[in-house]
Amino acid sequence: MTVWETLGIEATDDLKVIKKAYAKGLKTYHPEEDPEGYQRLREAYDSAVKLAKEGFSRVAPSRAYEASLDLEEDYVATEMDTQRHPVDHFIQKVQQLYGDFFARIQVENWQSLLQEDIIWNVQYSELLQDRLIDFLEEHPFLPAAIWQLLDQTFHWLENKEELEERCGRGTTQFLIENIIGSKRMGYDCFKKELDLHYEEYLQLRADAQFFLMEDDLESAKEALDQAFQLFQTDPDLLHLQGIYYLRMQDDEKAIQTFERKLAISPTDSDALLYLAKLHIRAEKYIEAIQHCEQLLEHQPNHVDGLFLIIKGYIGLHDEKTAYKWIAKAIELHPERPEFHPYQSLVLNKKTRQVPMPKLAFKVKSKMVMHTILAYMFITLRRAWVYLFAFLALLCTPLPFKYTAFLLIPILWEVGKVIKSESLPILIVNNKQRQELYFRCLSAGCIDSSFLEHYLTIYRFTFIRDRLIGKRFLTKVLKQWEITNPSELKQKVNELLDVGLRQEFNHFLHQLMPLSEEARDLYIQSLSKDEPDYPKFFLANRGVHTLTEAGVAAVDWAWAIYLCRVGRRLGYLTKDEAKELMIKAAQLSQESYSTWDEYFIAFHLGSYFKAGDSNHNHYAKYGLSAIFGLLGGGRSPLLKIKWKNDLVHDQT
Repeated sequence: MTVWETLGIEATDDLKVIKKAYAKGLKTYHPEEDPEGYQRLREAYDSAVKLAKEGFSRVAPSRAYEASLDLEEDYVATEMDTQRHPVDHFIQKVQQLYGDFFARIQVENWQSLLQEDIIWNVQYSELLQDRLIDFLEEHPFLPAAIWQLLDQTFHWLENKEELEERCGRGTTQFLIENIIGSKRMGYDCFKKELDLHYEEYLQLRADAQFFLMEDDLESAKEALDQAFQLFQTDPDLLHLQGIYYLRMQDDEKAIQTFERKLAISPTDSDALLYLAKLHIRAEKYIEAIQHCEQLLEHQPNHVDGLFLIIKGYIGLHDEKTAYKWIAKAIELHPERPEFHPYQSLVLNKKTRQVPMPKLAFKVKSKMVMHTILAYMFITLRRAWVYLFAFLALLCTPLPFKYTAFLLIPILWEVGKVIKSESLPILIVNNKQRQELYFRCLSAGCIDSSFLEHYLTIYRFTFIRDRLIGKRFLTKVLKQWEITNPSELKQKVNELLDVGLRQEFNHFLHQLMPLSEEARDLYIQSLSKDEPDYPKFFLANRGVHTLTEAGVAAVDWAWAIYLCRVGRRLGYLTKDEAKELMIKAAQLSQESYSTWDEYFIAFHLGSYFKAGDSNHNHYAKYGLSAIFGLLGGGRSPLLKIKWKNDLVHDQT
């Protein structure tokens, strides 16, 4: 019987299929009820994984044939050959050490083994490493310190290219992952008095992690359930179970699981952060703050701990305490822009409870000058066409009384700029309030110097924006490769239903099953030239700063903005645009609880959309509009609460 027949699948190099078949087989061949069946299943699994990692095209015919023979005969042949060569003798010692679980996880035992003379024998070096790597691929469950010791001895990371050429990309990647510890899990929870089949348990734990990372929640549950039947007090397994419940949106069970983990590891940062995040979601801000304080007591500079404690105090409407934590966070992490929306919110002149120091005369004068220049640029951006035509007509014999008519739109734009920057916003009815709400939701999409606030206060006009300033609007559609109404509708519906958030979640879900330390190590191990580096980097920054909706805000904001542009260019009717914008607004309200949550998700999503891992500036990609809305004394957000009934049709 071949390995594939034992697993009950066709020959494949898809690890997910192999692991799923193995997990299914464990239901039939339980090690305690059918040890022989389990042994055959386990050997078939190891062989299949080895073949898949090496790639069928790289496997020598003799090895491929050997893997397809009866597994029991292969095992006997291997045992007969163990004493024929010095390398075999060394590998036998490795097997013996690995076979004793508690001896295996002691670093000093490997240090002693790796001091043997054969290690330094150049004649046997390549053969020994190949044999050792073959063994480790089938027996990978070693603490991180031992993997690092092996690398210090054989320099695998240093000679990565040579190793890949000799062993294949899959094997090299397997070694790298284990050496850097990007998927590391602990061994400290195991005690000698336990009656535990360690290999089965460790395989199930690794399978659960793998399936969660691959977004296969059904198989993850099977592996988790079987692992918990064997052992219940492993912090790493509890972490995986907590992540599973988060993915299933079962917050109550997730809280219970992370609390169990915290009882075992009271300073575990992952458990404390997930509990804080879950309590904030449930509006239990005091409990969330307590968990953050517990974390910050041991790690005072922890960026996610600072972020969540700020969020907790803002939830309690304690702006004064929130401001103290914001100031500390910005001082410790000036490169992290996600604190600035909260700073803008807390320091809003109309809402703040925090006394601000008076500005020096020079500083105040400089700010006034910058404000005047900004007003001038906004006016010129809006009225340059009229101004150019006016000046051109002055050079003609046309009587001034006719030329003076062009002063009307110029003065009109000047008046609107002054009104937008200095006078309260006048809202007559709910219809106007709803339109302003849509403009606020899509404010961050406006990528136009000095016009972000203006084009949030005012809608796109028919003459100025559709006819004269059409290039500005068509530039937006060109960015999305939209050339006609049908493409616009298709893109808006795609943003509403799928959007960028699906890709972001793909990377986020690969990171969540890993511990905080493992995530950081994995990001550090990636080359910045790799196309996926910015995506993993930004997903890692969103693990605790984002709500369960992820970066969906960027999809729905752009859906609204494209509808605004499409409506003015005539690609959408008024009713079509309104229907789509209401749907986007409804999704936003259902998924986020405050303006700042929505804008922070939009902020990170904008970086992800741009593939920009230089996430250290809060005003890129038109994002300065967000900070103006959160901190402006005349911000429309002061008139529009996040939770409102504007997502319904307004007559």
